[in-house]
Amino acid sequence: MHEEFSDHVVAALPTITEGEFTSYNEFYENGRPGFYKCDQVPYCPDPAHYVGMLSRYVHQHPLIMHFHHTKAESAQMITDFVPMRTFQKTALYNEFYRPLKIPYLLSMAVKAGSDLTITVSRHQDSREFREKNRTIFNALRPHLRQALENAMAVTQMQNQLVAMNQAMEEGQQALISVIGNERIRFVTPYAQRLLKQYGLQTRPDSDWLPTRLRDWITHCQRQLDRSDDVPSGLQPLLIQGGSGCLTIRLIVRGSQYLLILEERGTASVAKDFAALGLSTRESEILGWVAQGKTNPEISMIPGISHRTVQKHLEQIYIKLGVENRTAAAAIVAGTTQSTDR
Repeated sequence: MHEEFSDHVVAALPTITEGEFTSYNEFYENGRPGFYKCDQVPYCPDPAHYVGMLSRYVHQHPLIMHFHHTKAESAQMITDFVPMRTFQKTALYNEFYRPLKIPYLLSMAVKAGSDLTITVSRHQDSREFREKNRTIFNALRPHLRQALENAMAVTQMQNQLVAMNQAMEEGQQALISVIGNERIRFVTPYAQRLLKQYGLQTRPDSDWLPTRLRDWITHCQRQLDRSDDVPSGLQPLLIQGGSGCLTIRLIVRGSQYLLILEERGTASVAKDFAALGLSTRESEILGWVAQGKTNPEISMIPGISHRTVQKHLEQIYIKLGVENRTAAAAIVAGTTQSTDR
C-alpha cells in the first residue's frame, strides 16, 4: 500500500486519541504476506518476528475475524467479544501482545479491494480504552477511507507512468493501458489501428478491452498467481492476420496492465518453398522458424498443437536434408544450400 499513507496514519493517531502505541496492519485473504508498521520502535525491536507471530495466530484474533466475517469497519475492542482473561490464554496473546505490553487495543478496519483489509489500532497496557476514543475512531473512519482511496489513486498513476516509461524506452509505440483486466485507460492511435486491422476493435464509445485480450490477461494473471513468475516470463499472445502476425506482450504493475503491440510482416512466412518440396503448411512453419519463433509460439499462430509443429519440422528436416532448425533457417536466409532434396 502507499508508503506515505501508512506513515501519515501512524503519526497522526497519537495526537487525537489516548494510548501508548499505534499499529497499522495489512491482511491479505489470499495468503499473501501481510504488512505491519508501528510508531514506537523500542516496543517492537524485531518487527519481522512479530509480523510472523501475528500472521501465524491471526485466526485467534477476535477483531480480525470479526472484520473478515462481517465486513464491518466500525471501531471495536477485544473485550467486545471475549473477556480479557479468556484472551490471555491464547497463543496470540502470549506470543504477540504480552511481549509487546499492549494487551488492550481499539481498532478499526477499512476494506481495500476484495482481498485486503487494513486495520489501524491504538494500544495500551494498563486499562481498557474509554468510549470517547471509540467515538473518535468512528468519526475518523470516513476520512481514513477517503485518504486511502486518494493514496491508491496516486499509486496506480505512478505504476502506470513507470510502465509507460519502460515501454517507451524500449522503442514501442503501440500501447494499451488497462485497469484491472477489462477497461482501457488509454490507447495510442497506432494500437487502435492494429486492433482494428486484426479484428479486435470494440465499439467507438466503449472503453472495454476486446474479449480475447481480457481472457488472455486473466490467463496470464493466473499463471503469475500460481507460479510467481515475473511479468517478463509471460508468453506473448500471437494473432495471425492477412498481412502479418500481431505479437502482444504484457507488463504487469500491480492492478495496472500495459499491453505492447508489435506487428511483423509475413513476407518470409508466406514465401513459397515449393521448389524445396515443402507443402504450404510446412513452408509457413519454416518461415516462422526463420524468424526465431519457438514451437509453442508457432503453434499459437495457426492454432495447432506443439506436437503437430514438431511433426512438420521433422518432415521439413528430411526434405531439406538438415538435422536441426538452425540449419533449416539458414537455408531460408540463403546462407547454405541443400545437398539432399
